[in-house]
Amino acid sequence: MLGPLDGGERYELTSPTAMPMAGGFLWNRRMMIHATCRGYATAQFMQPEPAKYAHAPNLEAKTFMQPEQAYYAHHPGRFVYVKDEETGELFSAPYEPVRAKLDSFRFIAGRHDLGWAVEHLGLRVELVLSLPTDDVAELWALRITDLSGRARRLSVVPYFPIGNMSWMNQSAEWRADLGGIVASCVTPYQKVADYFKNQHLKDKTVFLCERTPDAWEARQSAFEGEGGLHNPSALQAGLLAGGDARYETPAACVQYRLALQPNEGQTFRFLFGPAFDDAEIAQLRTTYLSESGFERTRAAYAAYIDSGSGCLQVQTPDAGFDNFVNHWLPRQVFYHGDVNRLSTDPQTRNYLQDNLGMAYIAPGVTRGALLHALSQQHENGSMPDGILLIEGAELKYINQVPHTDHCVWLPVCLQAYLDETGDFALLDVVVNGLSVAQRLDAAMAWLQQDRDARGLSFIAQGDWCDPMNMVGYKGRGVS
Repeated sequence: MLGPLDGGERYELTSPTAMPMAGGFLWNRRMMIHATCRGYATAQFMQPEPAKYAHAPNLEAKTFMQPEQAYYAHHPGRFVYVKDEETGELFSAPYEPVRAKLDSFRFIAGRHDLGWAVEHLGLRVELVLSLPTDDVAELWALRITDLSGRARRLSVVPYFPIGNMSWMNQSAEWRADLGGIVASCVTPYQKVADYFKNQHLKDKTVFLCERTPDAWEARQSAFEGEGGLHNPSALQAGLLAGGDARYETPAACVQYRLALQPNEGQTFRFLFGPAFDDAEIAQLRTTYLSESGFERTRAAYAAYIDSGSGCLQVQTPDAGFDNFVNHWLPRQVFYHGDVNRLSTDPQTRNYLQDNLGMAYIAPGVTRGALLHALSQQHENGSMPDGILLIEGAELKYINQVPHTDHCVWLPVCLQAYLDETGDFALLDVVVNGLSVAQRLDAAMAWLQQDRDARGLSFIAQGDWCDPMNMVGYKGRGVS
């Protein structure tokens, strides 16, 4: 049911129901997407603050990327409906929303891509998701093959819900000049100053098609109708109606009508992501949306991920342990140190821990992070609750809650860096008038004075156990 492939480069799951929350993630320096084996997906990108281009169908609160969230029928996802036009039978890949009992299912989480392969009704549907190294875009390859031994007439309908983009204004339509569905919105604002701050935001979501579809639908409610997502009303008719969304929830639905011969397969390529204007949409299409564009991008992305392979390879009697240490542990460490959890104000503890790991992948990154963190040290030696990474960034969420453990992680991170590099000259580097060594001493002195009568550190309103924020708010709790 679950096991490694390709020497550990990938993991395969062969059931959509045994581990329904199982998933994988991809990232680059500007975005991250987490997709489940069943087809649900959560994506986020930086502009420069975190934002989304595929939303829930209702109003969402802004928050950081939440782990282990619940999924529901209308959760954002990436789905493909397949309908037999002769019998009316319907299924969807990877599994949601139809949830048909598939003949075969494979979810393949790779270091460089995510893939699915399902078989049903004598058809094989294969999906592969990859990312570019720099742009915010999902690159989807879809292939459908006739395994039935007879000619087939099919409708293949990718359905990428876009969700509730904005309560102020949202719309979507097919753009023949751009070759895809373009959804537009106005990021909500109520203060005049925010209107001007929002002018640079990517308020469009695009679904571009390499091949022009036979029909499309941009209004989510028209596609779903009374049938529900497991049997959309729009698929009970012959062709999608070609509707627009005007002040309505948009979706990207396109339809291809195929006549396949036995063993024949056809490939489709799509691009899904945010854009600022028509010029950027056209550039994305030119750069990526072709067979050569996909191949070039996948090779570049593999090289990007492989650059974080780390400095250690092990060979032990435990093959599973070897696979984890050699392939997946450095990938996870690289993700955290590469993008700082897609935040402009990572919590100081997280920032130091994540960049500690980079000592074993790219030590120069660790060195730079230590210096950057110390540049924001307070005059009394304490550290702020978050590290600001760009001009204009502000402390948000948990970083507005006073913590006291941040200074602890300075020597922990420094020790790992020095053990790995021997770069003791770092201690003499001057940061805002004091050497690194002096700033570490000041941090330890602050920790020493911020203790109770037993010598235990006060907790303030939180430590690495964030739910414990009621322990110390009266000034007595310790950690």
